[in-house]
Amino acid sequence: MIEKLLVAVDGSGHSLKAVEYAAEIAAACDATLLILTVMRPRQAPKVSEELRKYAQLEQIAGAEYEAVKLLSRELLSEAEDIARKNGARNITKSVETGPVARTIVEVAKKSEASIIVIGSRGLGNIEATLRGGVSHRVELLAKCPVLTVK
Repeated sequence: MIEKLLVAVDGSGHSLKAVEYAAEIAAACDATLLILTVMRPRQAPKVSEELRKYAQLEQIAGAEYEAVKLLSRELLSEAEDIARKNGARNITKSVETGPVARTIVEVAKKSEASIIVIGSRGLGNIEATLRGGVSHRVELLAKCPVLTVK
């Protein structure tokens, strides 16, 4: 029985599509949907290309770390809107700081998520074997099922 889904968002099209799938599953199972975004630690604030593009579209300026915090809140609001449009009713949101893949897995464990839903870059099989990206690391580290959305 799926009681809680964790969906990780980073602003990419794949992650927002993952929100749609997670919301539909949450609605069908009457489950809680936890929408999570992870910021890198303050010591090394790096912005992914997706977040940088999103910040430009939203005209978010300022110090990079502060912009990322603001962007994270904006991103969670957008993801919540998408989730509600796709039927999710019980939604919680969280911004965490840390290594992205490990933080996603830790939050899933602490929140007792039944499943993690995460976007993929849509790479081919050979590239997927070599990619070493966040979605791949989450798949390897997670103790619960992981749904990777292309």
